[in-house]
Amino acid sequence: SSMRLLVLLFATLAPVACTLHRFKTLVEAGNTDCFTVDIKQTSVGVTASYMVISADSSHDIHFDLRGAQSSYQVKERRQRGIHTFDAAQGEMSLCLDNSYSYTADKMIAVSIHINDDIVPLSTVADKTTQAADRIQRQLKLAQNELYDRSNLEKKHRTVVENNFENINFWGIVNSCAMVTAGVVQVVAIRKLLK
Repeated sequence: SSMRLLVLLFATLAPVACTLHRFKTLVEAGNTDCFTVDIKQTSVGVTASYMVISADSSHDIHFDLRGAQSSYQVKERRQRGIHTFDAAQGEMSLCLDNSYSYTADKMIAVSIHINDDIVPLSTVADKTTQAADRIQRQLKLAQNELYDRSNLEKKHRTVVENNFENINFWGIVNSCAMVTAGVVQVVAIRKLLK
């Protein structure tokens, strides 16, 4: 039942496939950086956001966004912004203009989220079930591997303990034999010298 709950949770949370473009760029003083994103489907939802994350002085940037076929256009000068719109198929351009600043380089974080075609719920549920089954198989393999390694570690520990006991026993026997041989030699030499 927990597996079904997990599948249902993923199926309700992930019915839409999406493409996410995230990057940071340094726009030097007096320069403009432009980027393009290819929109492959017609009429998809796009969310574009940007934020100036570091600058020497002013924290604003000229943001220029143009959707494919002029379907959407934004021009503004702000520290950050979020724009959601429906984009047409084609190339969407995004420019970060810092040409008005003569000394301040600016680090900009940009995120573009494109909602692709809606994936059928059954496909998401099937993929989630397959992923959960694969995870369970991997967990069982990992448990078996841990069990085998635990047994191997016990075997090695037993061998080491037996070797330790054998070394101690034979070390004591050898020490006693050496002491006995030494005592016998001393006694024999004394008897010879008398």
